[in-house]
Amino acid sequence: MSISQDALLDLDGQSMDGEAVQAVDTLKLSSFHPGQTAQTNWKVLLVDDEDEVHIVSRLALQDFSFAGRHLEFISAHSGAEAKQLIREHPDTAIILLDVVMETDEAGLDVARYIRQELGNHFVRIILRTGQPGLAPERRVLKSYDINDYRAKTELTQDRMFSVIYTALSSYRDLIALARSRHQLIGLVNEIEQLSHLAARDLQNPLNRAVKGVRNLATNPAVLGDVEAATGLKELKGDIYAVQSALNRLVALTSVGRFNESREMVDCNAVMQEVTANLDAQIRKHNAKIYYDALPTVSACRRQLVQLFQNLVSNAISYTDGAAPEVRISAVTHERNWLFSVSDNGRGISPELHNGLFSLFHRDMEQGEKAQETGVGLAICEKIVRWHGGKIWLESEPGQGATFYFTLPLSE
Repeated sequence: MSISQDALLDLDGQSMDGEAVQAVDTLKLSSFHPGQTAQTNWKVLLVDDEDEVHIVSRLALQDFSFAGRHLEFISAHSGAEAKQLIREHPDTAIILLDVVMETDEAGLDVARYIRQELGNHFVRIILRTGQPGLAPERRVLKSYDINDYRAKTELTQDRMFSVIYTALSSYRDLIALARSRHQLIGLVNEIEQLSHLAARDLQNPLNRAVKGVRNLATNPAVLGDVEAATGLKELKGDIYAVQSALNRLVALTSVGRFNESREMVDCNAVMQEVTANLDAQIRKHNAKIYYDALPTVSACRRQLVQLFQNLVSNAISYTDGAAPEVRISAVTHERNWLFSVSDNGRGISPELHNGLFSLFHRDMEQGEKAQETGVGLAICEKIVRWHGGKIWLESEPGQGATFYFTLPLSE
């Protein structure tokens, strides 16, 4: 099994990176099977080289139950035996782990093996030691991803109940999050496959329809019939509208795939690439692009290029009169980078802001000639959301526009 705790905790609405998705895809916990019954016991692995500790632990927890399920105990008397048992029982919920066994750090080696080699971040590891000096709490918790640290002398029956109850609650929630994440990924993949299937199956007949309309448009019989010519013109517009909608749908679903990985990306380098890509548009409109001291963020570079490119291109396109000026900056705000992309364009009425990021948004300021504005801003919204941020607009007619978006600070 291979899934990180950090990846699971991203399900609170934050980003879902490629590594997390690959981990979910390889999930192999037997406790994750949909057919599991409510009567299945919670597995607890007792790891200690003293028989008395095993006996006392079983007696203290023999009547314990959580969510209608009792405990099933598995015993290991050495670190080597514990490694074998955790491989045989990957659905173990809790490990009560001694430190000093065949070596002074045998228990810590077991914890490292579980987290790093097996990639198991579900099981709750409770370290209980009779020699705290050999495993200082602060170092152990930080270095070995231990979930709880207890001296054996403090684990009375009541305290043991509290520790096990908290650990099982955490384990249950992680499993539930993994299940929801796994189902969500499957649903999104199905939607993406459906969109590409629709594009493939619809594009060819649409292309044939376009070709047929063009042929009819040159037919003398049609040209001589005003009513037929008018109907043909409307049909042509409808077909092009369907093609446009289909292309936007495919473009949107191809952005922010779960399996895309992240890296540390210098946004200054991203802007250099963006300005190079938009060179023709910048020259045509005599636009000025200003940016400096942009941060390095954890992101998908390809998506960041598309995000900035869409926003800058829009800023240049929607400027009337004066030469376009676009300014990009970033400041820290709480636990995020707050980016802004400002222009000196014609601005956008506040009542239109909410629908601006819709896939089929129409520029209603053009009145009866309102045109669909494409998929650019919808893609921007999806990219920012995929990275765990938010995007919004502040603008007034005649006062330019500023798009703001956040990206999480790198840990």
